[in-house]
Amino acid sequence: MTEFSFLLAVLRGLMQVLAHPLFYVALLLVYMQYVRQNGMERRMFGVRVHSPNEQFLRSLGYGVAGGLLATALLTAVGAVLNPSDLLYVWVVALCLALINARFICFAYAGGLLSVISLVLQALPEWQLAPGILATIYTDLRGLHIPQLMALVAVLHLVEALLVYLNGSEQPMPVFVEGKRGRLIGGFILQKFWVVPMAAFVVVGTGSGVTAPSWWPLIPLGALGSLMVVPFPSILGYSGVALTQTPKKKAATTSRYLAGYSLVLLGLAVGSAYWPPLLWVAAMFCTVAHEVLILIEIREEQSGQPIYVRPLQGLKILSVLPQSPAQEMGLASGETIVRVNGTPVNTPYDLHFALNQNPAFAKLEVLTPEGEPRFASTPIYMGDHHQLGIILVPDDQARQYVRLDSISPWRWLWGRLVGGGKQAPSTYH
Repeated sequence: MTEFSFLLAVLRGLMQVLAHPLFYVALLLVYMQYVRQNGMERRMFGVRVHSPNEQFLRSLGYGVAGGLLATALLTAVGAVLNPSDLLYVWVVALCLALINARFICFAYAGGLLSVISLVLQALPEWQLAPGILATIYTDLRGLHIPQLMALVAVLHLVEALLVYLNGSEQPMPVFVEGKRGRLIGGFILQKFWVVPMAAFVVVGTGSGVTAPSWWPLIPLGALGSLMVVPFPSILGYSGVALTQTPKKKAATTSRYLAGYSLVLLGLAVGSAYWPPLLWVAAMFCTVAHEVLILIEIREEQSGQPIYVRPLQGLKILSVLPQSPAQEMGLASGETIVRVNGTPVNTPYDLHFALNQNPAFAKLEVLTPEGEPRFASTPIYMGDHHQLGIILVPDDQARQYVRLDSISPWRWLWGRLVGGGKQAPSTYH
């Protein structure tokens, strides 16, 4: 097979994603997540902070770029997958997502299936009557673990890049309960990307494409003929930023994910040549993923919250898009000290000061580093009565969220009965 026909087969497989039903299932799931976040913003602040349609379209654009990169990496690594393995991963991932949205990550489905496969291989082989159960047993026992681990590693490497580029964009402001029972401000960073990609699978003998001489780096036995098939997937990232800015939080998570991916990819390739590493790769896939979550939780718990009420002034938690505050260049973490020459320490003070000159606002602001600066803007009819800023909570705030995980089923039930005040999954 020439290099040109090899590339052409990959591109053809990518185009076939548009006809794959799971691609549209994934789009629907992602859109529902952004609509759910928008509903929580409205309940907390009475306004729409971010547009779910805009967030969905941005995530789709990043996801398409991520899919191209994932396809290129899988092709470069030479990971030839098995069609039945991909099907089991998708089914298990969707089932786990019904328990908790963050479990849709393939690190859980891939690791769980790999451990089950290794346990079945270690036990004496069972003789089952022909049927669905026997087919499932045979497929799981013959799971191609190195290829599956390589897939998970590549997806997380792409996720690390997406988190770095898009993870901190349009974070969701929230009020949460601090260690001492007082409300503090923070952000939930929750992003989902539909990643349309293509993968090489074994189709036996006959039709298909023949592997190049340097393929594959991860051996699969007698390859026979190959085919490029569409393989849509979902990548998700959830984090909470209470003790650091969303940008710094996303950058830290991105580094963790990149390290996790490179180690897992090394284990995947090594286990194909030294079978004892299969157990290490399978356990590392899920356990290390959870360890990363615990590390990030510990970092948040041990740090000092930065979005708290100052002794003087009003600290900004978030700025609404297309608002006077955005026009003035106000930013999260800044503290408003004076408005139209009047000191402000409460939302009422801000409202009173703005009414002193309803057509114009001049603000004295302290940057997060403590440097003073001035900002001003004209006020027009219909502009937000508080310039379009969300302040960190004070003692009068009553609405807040719990940083608990919630399954889609519980969320849907909450919507039907009029509840649903809980936050989406906080960590991924």
